[in-house]
Amino acid sequence: MQKYKLSLLAIACGTILSPNIFAQEVETITVTATRYKQDPDKIPGSISVLKSAEIERQLSVSDDITSVIAKLVPGMTPSRQKLSNQGENFRGRTALTLVDGVPQNNPLRNGNRYGYTVDSSMLERIEVVPGASAVQGMGATGGIINYVTKSAKQGDNWKQTIGTRLNSNFRKDGTGGKVYYNLSQHDEDYDLFVGGAWQRQGLYYDGNGNPVGMNPIQGETQDSTSGNFLVKAGYNFDDARQRVSFSVSRYALEGNHNYVAIKGDHINGIPGTVVEGKPAGLPTRNDVKSYSMTYNHYDLYGGELELKVFKQDYEALFGEANWWGAPNQQKDQGAILSGKQGFKLSYSQTDILGLDDNWVVGIDGLEDNTKQTLIHSKRDVTPDMGYQGLAPFIQGDFLAMDDLRISTGVRYENTKISSSNGKTLWGYGNGGHREVNIIGGTQEFSQGVFNIGAVYELSDNLNASAGFSQGFGLPDIGRILRGNWIGGPNVEAPVGGKPIDFNTMPAVKPVVTDNYEVGLNYDNGTVNLAGSYYTSIAKNNAELALNSGGTYDVRRQRTDIDGVEFKGGYQFTENTSVMATYAHVEGKVDTNQDGVVDSDRDLKNLSPDRLFIMLSHSFSDSVSANLQYNHLFSRKKQANGAGAAQEFKGYGLVDLSVRYDMGKNGRLNFGIENLLDTQYINYFSQIRNHSSYYFAGRGRTFSVNYEISF
Repeated sequence: MQKYKLSLLAIACGTILSPNIFAQEVETITVTATRYKQDPDKIPGSISVLKSAEIERQLSVSDDITSVIAKLVPGMTPSRQKLSNQGENFRGRTALTLVDGVPQNNPLRNGNRYGYTVDSSMLERIEVVPGASAVQGMGATGGIINYVTKSAKQGDNWKQTIGTRLNSNFRKDGTGGKVYYNLSQHDEDYDLFVGGAWQRQGLYYDGNGNPVGMNPIQGETQDSTSGNFLVKAGYNFDDARQRVSFSVSRYALEGNHNYVAIKGDHINGIPGTVVEGKPAGLPTRNDVKSYSMTYNHYDLYGGELELKVFKQDYEALFGEANWWGAPNQQKDQGAILSGKQGFKLSYSQTDILGLDDNWVVGIDGLEDNTKQTLIHSKRDVTPDMGYQGLAPFIQGDFLAMDDLRISTGVRYENTKISSSNGKTLWGYGNGGHREVNIIGGTQEFSQGVFNIGAVYELSDNLNASAGFSQGFGLPDIGRILRGNWIGGPNVEAPVGGKPIDFNTMPAVKPVVTDNYEVGLNYDNGTVNLAGSYYTSIAKNNAELALNSGGTYDVRRQRTDIDGVEFKGGYQFTENTSVMATYAHVEGKVDTNQDGVVDSDRDLKNLSPDRLFIMLSHSFSDSVSANLQYNHLFSRKKQANGAGAAQEFKGYGLVDLSVRYDMGKNGRLNFGIENLLDTQYINYFSQIRNHSSYYFAGRGRTFSVNYEISF
């Protein structure tokens, strides 16, 4: 990575950085990085705000939220095109996913299903904050992704929007569709938004015309049915100085259970596929219910007070697998049941010091209760687990000099983690023993996390930024408590091994990540480019390591990550523009626990180098088109202390989208994903080295979306 550090210094002299390339339509927005309203140009680091037009453009190609971010945000892993987002990371670490500021990640047992908790038709914008951050709470060791849902806007007078979407590869069972409806009303006293969406997806087909394989255990988005219902309402009082609002959402996705998976052969390069049939067990599903209420006082002693309380009930059902819950019970289905509730209280004020300063102080609380269970045998995979967190914080920025703005803040995390008594399954245990006892208890941790950064204006168009920030996260505690995989009856393992004592488990200790980032920023209205270099260090990271049984264990070891990112745009004419992004990341781990990294990191925990280019042209006020190319570069990892050898053979994909605005008659979007019908094996499948996870990507797929408002 040293050569990239040197290259950055050379490139920086001629590089232009706009930390808000995708957010030029607004001057001031609420940015998740600061918890208060602030111009993104005042924030050190690269913040992307994907507006509704950008989201709509990508969704016209593929109705997959994860693929939108994977294409437009440097440092994001390619979408797996699956229900599971296992292996998807941000700058080589975990991203904290939020919906309207409410955390979606499960801190105690990560089932990798939190990427699908809201329908794409409900989105207004997506805020992306790269790098470790603690201002939104536990979990953002790689960054923050906040999905902001639609709400009623000024001028909406019982406005109704009806939309329908059809996508097809013109092959048997390869057609899917969606319908959605929005109703919004806004006046000076109250506002209301009601949204509903229903979608049924068909089979995906690859570039060779074969059905894309399914993962019957982790779950699928293909051959599935989903629905989302959202209500948001607000009431203003005290001459609009105060406001109370609430939101209710229900999202559910379930497999249609029409196909049986045929395992591929990763050694001989044969991807998995499917045949018609009835799979064993119940269909996989996600079911998420979310509730929140917010109180705002916009003029309390010259500042603004905000209190948000929220609750979420989450259930993820997985497909039938070899659990060996008992000697005579091989097959079963696992489910993760999680309930979280919490609050966010903040008070912000401006110009306290007379230095064009902005400040926010507050306290966040979160409680989570989670367990993993087998639904048929009623056996627990993990005991009941609990998380309680309470974190006061202060964050602010000010002008230290006319051209120098300083941002800083501190947060103090107080965490209590608990486990009930239990016993591992017959197929799991510790030290080669089955059905090991789990001694429940409580562990408590306190940790201060800090951030400081600066933005210096070198000229009207050019500024430099540098920052340090810390993130705070937890290991996958449920995975630790369920023990190590032993397997079926052919594996001899005596009963009565040493119990797992939660009270003394060092693996429970939280992960603190240090993130350093520098960059230059330039924007002259016609050209804007982005360049930054970052280093991320976790001295006691909770790394997922593949074991001999084909499952992952949690390994505590130092992990260092270095990366460079560039993004930019050029306006050729009033009607023609181009934008591009490039990302490179490397990672190393300490396999012998001596405090020094010595081996290349498992590629599952990293992303390939990526170049994305998009050309946009408006043919008229009504018709516009976008042609984009997404290239993933090949990379290898040699066998070392961090695992077996891995190789990824890169590929490039071309997409096309066209938009036709018919005014009062509606809007029509047409898209082609994988325009050249390229045959490829997706990134995760190539580096996983397991036939059950060896899948091709989607081939050429056509989509048409019609929407009308009245």
